[in-house]
Amino acid sequence: MSKKKVILGSFGVLACLVGGSLFAVNHFVDRKMILDQLYSNIEKQTGRKLALQNLDIHFFPWPEIHASNITLSNMPGGKNPHFITAENLEADLNLWSLWQRTIHFKSIKLSNVQIHLERNAQGQKNWDLQPNETIKKTDQPAAQHFTHRKWGWQFNNVKLENVECWYDDALNKKNAHLFFEQAELNQLETDKVRFNINGSHHRAKFTIAGRISHLTELLENDDTITPPAKFQVNLTEYVRNQNIGNLRISGTLKSLVKAKGYDIIVRGTILNLNDLNHLFPHAHLPSIENITLNTSFRDISNANDPQGKPQIDLLQLHTGKVNAAIFPDDFQLISTEIVANDLNADVNTQIVGQLYGKMFRWSGNIGQLKTLQDNILFKTDGNLPISGKLSSANYNLKLDGTIGGKDPSLSTELSLLNYNKYFNNFGNLNAQNILYSGKLIASFPLTLASLENINKNFILNNIIINGKLFSNNIKIDQNIFNNFSSNLDWKNRELSLTQLQLANKQSNFKGDVHYSLKQVTPELDVRIVSSSFPMKWIEDYFSVANIYTGQITVLGSLTATGNNWQEWEKTLTGKIGLFGTDGILEAEGLKHYIGQAAATLPLKKSLSTQCIALRAQINPNDLFFDTITVQTNQFALNGQGTFDIPEQKMNLHFIPDIRLGAISASAPIRIGGTLLKPYTTFDMNKKRVFSLNINALNQSQPATNYCQGAIEKAKNPLGVLQKK
Repeated sequence: MSKKKVILGSFGVLACLVGGSLFAVNHFVDRKMILDQLYSNIEKQTGRKLALQNLDIHFFPWPEIHASNITLSNMPGGKNPHFITAENLEADLNLWSLWQRTIHFKSIKLSNVQIHLERNAQGQKNWDLQPNETIKKTDQPAAQHFTHRKWGWQFNNVKLENVECWYDDALNKKNAHLFFEQAELNQLETDKVRFNINGSHHRAKFTIAGRISHLTELLENDDTITPPAKFQVNLTEYVRNQNIGNLRISGTLKSLVKAKGYDIIVRGTILNLNDLNHLFPHAHLPSIENITLNTSFRDISNANDPQGKPQIDLLQLHTGKVNAAIFPDDFQLISTEIVANDLNADVNTQIVGQLYGKMFRWSGNIGQLKTLQDNILFKTDGNLPISGKLSSANYNLKLDGTIGGKDPSLSTELSLLNYNKYFNNFGNLNAQNILYSGKLIASFPLTLASLENINKNFILNNIIINGKLFSNNIKIDQNIFNNFSSNLDWKNRELSLTQLQLANKQSNFKGDVHYSLKQVTPELDVRIVSSSFPMKWIEDYFSVANIYTGQITVLGSLTATGNNWQEWEKTLTGKIGLFGTDGILEAEGLKHYIGQAAATLPLKKSLSTQCIALRAQINPNDLFFDTITVQTNQFALNGQGTFDIPEQKMNLHFIPDIRLGAISASAPIRIGGTLLKPYTTFDMNKKRVFSLNINALNQSQPATNYCQGAIEKAKNPLGVLQKK
């Protein structure tokens, strides 16, 4: 027989065998039985109902299954009736698997898919598919009674096209909307499942690709598996067709449900973290540019401590500019670098930033990585070493010591130049060699911020500071103080400076300062004990004409609310007393205020005074003086009155007591107008406290001494009389 006839005969026999087999299989397969069993198995395994239409099995030119309008029901009470819907299903069937009653798909393709992910207000998730235990064997389709055993299901590759996914979280009030052009899972029958996803969200596109081993075991086991599954994920994102970041995550995982037994490495770069808001719009991620990240962490839980705990074995983080809502408006980080190459290495930091237009730089370390992660992640009361230097054109700060723990000890050295952002109405503040030694106890995490924003964005309940402050060089405007000291206490969001002293050869301020952040608006309390300074300071600050040359003693109690000097000025209240002795009364300054009334006084260019004394009630809009006394050997002025702070207007009344030999006479004086443009009138109304006063005195009669009573009042500012 010729070879040609042998070949043709073989093909003929093969065609008959294949054709006969397809005919037999087509009649052997019970479509209704397969569909009923599929519905039953899905509902039993997931608790959800599957439905599909137009199930069709083709055997030529190759075995395929087609279906349309596929739906999987949602959880009870879900917003949408269906959890998953798809318009079409195509599956390549392994024909020979049917003889073993196994439906083996080489690949499954779903197109035009819609997925509704939901979490209700009680936290129940619709993707948490629970087996339905209520379906009993007696509930199985009748067709199964005619089979000797159940049919099995296997599939290798799954491909999804044109997927639209909604996420609705009623618990956290978040939602999202994702599009997947293509999502493909390969090698589902092997130990290494591969996946490749192309998707988009808002104006961002992304690709996710990777592989994971033992996926079936991870999905089927709620607890840990051995050996652990290995995985690798590569994430790339595009905004306006520009690659803005790549992340590569790899490692091992023992439990997918409990996220335990992991050992993970994360490497990658992100051009701007803010661009990820296009992908995750509810994350509100800050603007952080040029992020380079290399870190590894693993779970260190054990049988005695089963709670999963991460341990960071490597931390390398580099960033460019950082703009975050928690920072003050004029604060910006230009670049940051945080590096610790292993668990026992020091965390070295390099930070460059800008504050109010001025550059600054921090260089230092904050102890070992192990100590840092224990304090931050596990909130231990451990001891955190800190050392380094903060420097700029305007200030230098050195830190050395430890924070937290049972025996903290911290020392700082600060040189501060031209600091006037918050206190620009107060004057420029220059300081050098401000030393702090004491304790800083913190129950981590530790957060610090500027004074203006400290109450808005930061909670410092877990920080306790107690120690001493010293300095031998503090300059406020042109005044240099070579002696500054105070006890410093911070606890429960309250700052106390006690036994505070600020002194030089001319001045000596003493008192206590208390600043509380417990209220919505912070409160400031200042108590001034017997302090002294030149009267010229007040004259310069309030633009008062030079009336008195000499030292002034001040006592009082002041309160205010707010975050800075400008707010304190507007809310300042209190009572204060000032007095001086043995000073000089300047005639020109007094004439500026009493005008034509100066002609009734025996004034020289300058005149020695026996005393000057004032006592006042400070209100947000005005000052009320119940005591104003100036006494010399020739005359005395006693008065009361008010000063309108916003309008800078005066309303003062004085009763002069003038000695002109045996007889003296004077009329009460009223001073009105402003500090710059005052005017004087004579008060002639006898019915008022300030009435016409005529004294007939002989030379032997001693002059009335007003100083003793006025100074006693100034020394007791809390007893100031209320305004009538």
